[in-house]
Amino acid sequence: MTKRTITMAQGVALYMGAVLGSGILILPGYTSDAAGPAAIISWLLLSLLSVPIAYTFARLALKYENYGGIATIVHQAFGKRSGAVVGWFFFAWVATGQAVVGLTGASYIVTVFGLAGEWLYGFAFLFLVVALAANLLGMRISGLVSLGLSGIVLVLLVLTIAFSLPAMEAVHFRPFAPHGLTGVGQACVLIFWAFFGWESITHLVPEFRNPQRDVMRCTWASVFIIGAVYTLLSAVTIGTHTYGDIGTEAPLAALMNRALGLNAGLATVVVACIVCLGTLNVYLASSSRLGYALAVEGKLPRWFAKTSNSGTPYRSVFFLFVTNTLTLAFSYAASFSVDRLILVPTTLGILVYIVASFACVKLLWSDKAGRLAALTSSALCLAIAPFSMQYLAVPAVVATSCLLYLRYRRKGSAVNSP
Repeated sequence: MTKRTITMAQGVALYMGAVLGSGILILPGYTSDAAGPAAIISWLLLSLLSVPIAYTFARLALKYENYGGIATIVHQAFGKRSGAVVGWFFFAWVATGQAVVGLTGASYIVTVFGLAGEWLYGFAFLFLVVALAANLLGMRISGLVSLGLSGIVLVLLVLTIAFSLPAMEAVHFRPFAPHGLTGVGQACVLIFWAFFGWESITHLVPEFRNPQRDVMRCTWASVFIIGAVYTLLSAVTIGTHTYGDIGTEAPLAALMNRALGLNAGLATVVVACIVCLGTLNVYLASSSRLGYALAVEGKLPRWFAKTSNSGTPYRSVFFLFVTNTLTLAFSYAASFSVDRLILVPTTLGILVYIVASFACVKLLWSDKAGRLAALTSSALCLAIAPFSMQYLAVPAVVATSCLLYLRYRRKGSAVNSP
């Protein structure tokens, strides 16, 4: 199945598509509301804490080069059951979370053009369809799509930041921490949605042309670029006071309107579409490979292991498309708002990171730098988890379903054995 087509440039683009995702559309404004100018500290912490997370995931993905990614890493550390459970966590996370990404992009379109609420779900579904088509064309086309999308949004962001810097005023940084440490902590919780994505490359390592050379290089490049963009964007959002009544929900559009002279509505729609399509593209690509790997290892039904002539696990791709479509339908029928829906995949993602980080601690224990990085990642994830509250029931249900499936499969194997 393995077709090595991903270059270093495409790897960076895939990272950026996953990490520099839908959160960038709203988080600079929301975090500034929560913490005031001190939100910059939260973004700096995000950038610094991305280093141990990205490093440990990439390091172990190279060691256990496999489409299973994080699930394989956990399997190596704690055994098959734990690997299966975390694989199911990740698969369920993506099976619901991409609907949230689609709704985020669609909400910008609907708001800008003043469309009725039904259009929100129509555009969200269209986002899913485009990502489905890109992935079914194969990993080479998918990687090129991510490269193009990430390149465009990066240029827009850099230009916006560069032209906004002269407009910053010192008065907007006073008082620096109006809500104290509590505000900074609340901003960190919001930013955790932007944390997700560093694990995505673990599922794609087998498709790098030269993984031993390029995976760590694109990891470090991505950590630096993404950290700098996030922090600088937060700084200009605060320094120009582009939040609060001015633009909390779409600070990027307001910044572009000021800095580049673009129509605010057009800027909002263009950036929302590019960012959300990039995120959907990379997650559908990486997670469909995870579904294939889990099926081959007996952790999911063999049905998911079927691939096309180009090597694309198309059944996994279709499954994720269908589950996210059903998630959209549920959100619409039950009037389940995006701010509540987002907590379902976020909680699953936090649990994935907790288990994976502890697996990294065990597997990198003899490596001093790796051990320190993994311990830091574990502490961060454990500190965030309690804020999920009742949504912790979601991973509990997924874990139970996984263990019941493994038990059913083991009993079936015993019955069929001579």
